[in-house]
Amino acid sequence: MATRTARSFASSSRLHSQRTAARSAHSTASTIPATPRLRLATARTGDHPLIHELLVSVFHGPSLAEFHAQLDEPGYEPIDRLIVKDNEEIAAHLRLARQTIQAGGGKLPAARFMDLATATEYRSRGLATALLAAGERAALERGVIVGLTRTRAPALFARLGWSICGSHVFATASPQSVLAEQAAASMTAEADERTVLNPAIPEQIIVRPLRRIDLRAVVRLYDAHIAGKFGWPHRSEAYWEWLLARGACERIYVASTSADSADFEEMLACIVGYVCVKQSRIVELITAPGRDDASRALAERVCADAREQDGWTIRHDAPAEHPLHELFRRAGGRLNISQEVSGEVFMAKLLDPLAALRQLSPNFIERAKAAGISKATELGLELRSGGGRKTSGASGVVERFKIQLSSRSAKVETGGPSRHSLVLGYPDLAPMMLGSTGAEAMIENRRLKCTTRKARQVAAQLFPGGCWWRPPLDDLLA
Repeated sequence: MATRTARSFASSSRLHSQRTAARSAHSTASTIPATPRLRLATARTGDHPLIHELLVSVFHGPSLAEFHAQLDEPGYEPIDRLIVKDNEEIAAHLRLARQTIQAGGGKLPAARFMDLATATEYRSRGLATALLAAGERAALERGVIVGLTRTRAPALFARLGWSICGSHVFATASPQSVLAEQAAASMTAEADERTVLNPAIPEQIIVRPLRRIDLRAVVRLYDAHIAGKFGWPHRSEAYWEWLLARGACERIYVASTSADSADFEEMLACIVGYVCVKQSRIVELITAPGRDDASRALAERVCADAREQDGWTIRHDAPAEHPLHELFRRAGGRLNISQEVSGEVFMAKLLDPLAALRQLSPNFIERAKAAGISKATELGLELRSGGGRKTSGASGVVERFKIQLSSRSAKVETGGPSRHSLVLGYPDLAPMMLGSTGAEAMIENRRLKCTTRKARQVAAQLFPGGCWWRPPLDDLLA
């Protein structure tokens, strides 16, 4: 479920010391305003009915079925919810949904900050700010390194050191036009492949609804797909079962290269793709490497369904480089890439930058090798309370790190300064390290300053952009 946040909140209180800001960058005092009856607590099972009542009053949702589905999510515990209570009433609420996300060659423990809500009569008292700061502390205590959210109140999160991280990327087109373009492309491809001496017959792709026994193939395809990527969550088979049971997607199809086989393992091996659909929206479409034919066959099935239901537009959510976007473009559609859609943005915060840097060190080694960096190199990271382009006392250093690269290792330590350094604001560290915004783009936008030319060259190699993606499937409402 996407983070949905009530818009009216009190302004944050003053920053603590600069060293404290390194852990809760631009964070505010999280104590509840002095009102005798208000207290911050972790939720208990008995609080669930009142929490649902608060969420419905603020957001007009979730439905009771969706709320119960949240309670059934693998790993969920009532203490994942933080609440502010006024006697027995719940004045404000925040849910932490833990995930492990792929980060290139490593993994990062993450938590989604969701369903932040304040009852109307308790607004403008700083409760949302206090809940967010308490949520960051609670997440850190549980070993979480990255905080993630989808919110319509970015200013609130920004005051606590969060930054926009990621974009909404989706293509839209008429299903009739996509089917027509697909048919024309298929005829052309078949004509090119067939010759008198080689009458090639394209491999048959069978698209059918997902069955419970197919789940292992879906898990296999997904796990293979996210290897080396950034932002995709890890999903266990139990989590997949929960995703399917909650009914967020109306239809799930699989693409197979053969009809049913008596051999169960062979039948699973023949599944080369799947697609998750909600109404006329392709929420997630994944195929085995090199199986663009399966991708087109799955899209054709979804478009045919939309045409039968008199759908005017089909939407496909996927990273910008997905090959289906080109098919939609040729069909007269358009590709939409925007940080904000309907007021909603993606945001992130590194709750423990040192731990994050160390977890990402395998990526630094691979990128340094690819760039031909063979000699021992040190790159400093200087985090400031202001932006990287500022050097005044108002934007003083809050933390320094050193990345020490060699031909075989990458070591991350605190301390500095370093001769070759990057200077940036604390909130900008998350989008740069997670691959949402590259170092070069940050330099051009004056969000990052390099002390030397070598620092800029190394930064461009270690911190490329455009590789961060958060799939929407996990956040869909049932």
